[in-house]
Amino acid sequence: MAIVALGVGCWRTSMVVGVKGVLLILLFTGELEFRAFDYSSTRLFMASDDAKVMACDARANDLREQISEHSFEDPRGQGWYLKDGTGTVQGHIC
Repeated sequence: MAIVALGVGCWRTSMVVGVKGVLLILLFTGELEFRAFDYSSTRLFMASDDAKVMACDARANDLREQISEHSFEDPRGQGWYLKDGTGTVQGHIC
């Protein structure tokens, strides 16, 4: 229910399916931020649920690598730290 409230859903135009996923960002202020992202593909129109999840996962991983860097040496612990220094990427929801 919370995901629907964030505007996550599907849209379809002809043979192209557009879907939203959510990146989970934990800010150093203690707040949890939900960043919605779109991904679409003509292959998703008749794809299995597994294929849709794999497409979402690939897009989420691309976005994570664009906005954050992984560190094992950070004194706060290993993880994916946002490049702007405001928090960490905790995962994603497809």
